[in-house]
Amino acid sequence: MGQIYEINNRIAMNKKVLSLIMVLFSVILLGKAQETSRIKIKGTVTDASTGEPVPFANLGVVGTLAGVASDMDGAFELLLPGAYADKKLRVSVVGYAPYDIKVTDAAAKEEGWKIALQPVTYAIQQVNVNAQSLVYRKMLKQAVENIGRNYFASPYNYRGYFQYQVSGNDAPVASKEAIVTLYDSKGYNRSNTETAFKELHYRYDEVRRNKEPESVLDGLTYFDDILTADVVRHTRNILDADNIRDYKLSNKGRLLFEGDSVQVIGYEVNKPSLSTTGSAGVSKCSGEIYINLKDYAVLKNTMHLSASDYSRLGRNLIPAGDYKTGAVDMTITTNYKKLESRYFLSGITLSYTYGKGEDKVSGKMQYVTTQVNARDPEAVTGRMYYEDIRPNPKFWDNYTVYFEN
Repeated sequence: MGQIYEINNRIAMNKKVLSLIMVLFSVILLGKAQETSRIKIKGTVTDASTGEPVPFANLGVVGTLAGVASDMDGAFELLLPGAYADKKLRVSVVGYAPYDIKVTDAAAKEEGWKIALQPVTYAIQQVNVNAQSLVYRKMLKQAVENIGRNYFASPYNYRGYFQYQVSGNDAPVASKEAIVTLYDSKGYNRSNTETAFKELHYRYDEVRRNKEPESVLDGLTYFDDILTADVVRHTRNILDADNIRDYKLSNKGRLLFEGDSVQVIGYEVNKPSLSTTGSAGVSKCSGEIYINLKDYAVLKNTMHLSASDYSRLGRNLIPAGDYKTGAVDMTITTNYKKLESRYFLSGITLSYTYGKGEDKVSGKMQYVTTQVNARDPEAVTGRMYYEDIRPNPKFWDNYTVYFEN
């Protein structure tokens, strides 16, 4: 009788152990499924008051580094691990009220999630223009003095997505996408243009284009235009203290961004030149720069340029012969984002139009940083001005512009 009891007891015990193993196994399988499954979220971000697209709106999973930025047309697409299903997705951009939504709710909108952000501004105080100008000069000076504290002050890599498109009379002419690795051997510091040129290098890792290169122009990378739009890293812009007196400054208001007060300073160059605008032949230059008053970090800069001609080799070059075109109007917007205790270059958009005879030519460029490495950066040598990389369809079939640390 005792033996039968003992056998039954062992059977019951084994059943409990088996049940426990099955529960643990199920938890492991669930965890694995969440790791391997993907949640797809797509949509557009617009201004609620104007209906215009909002580029470089940050869409990030709260409590993680995962996220993406909307592109030039306000569109975005994000693939997230299944483990993020119960988390919140936050949409934020300087000058707008943030918007939160649960990841699963955003993913449920298969046709695309349409986000209309509400602009947020403070009233502009009326002050003495001369006194006002001195105050904003001091703010800009403090922004420059805090660059080493706010941005990476040692070598780093950026890896990101680059795209450019050219159209003639609204018909597509050329387009290219690339994955670019950038290496800065010194980090953010206010060196002169020549020194910055020697310290910044990049290469193209992957490329996809609408047609194979038929000329040297088809293979040009144009990435130098992106580098010089990083106004914190480069001189020849509103943050150049040596030329600050050449700018007329004005108050564009204060904004609230992620709990911090942000001052927007409008500027206009009195006598545009290569040293103040970074481009040759500029006839007009104006813009707005956004400064966080908590730490004097630059969050955003938008610059509007008009020039007598445009170089098809890029705005930083002065070509001879047939490469010049007609007068050009250009807008360059540069965004920065905070990662832990440092800010990094989040993205850049550059758009331009010019006339070529009776034709109207327009172009767009965008760059989005998807990875930052400041712990053990890979050294890159030289700059890749021309590429003839063979496209890898498998890479592009699985690629999504998605920020990961």
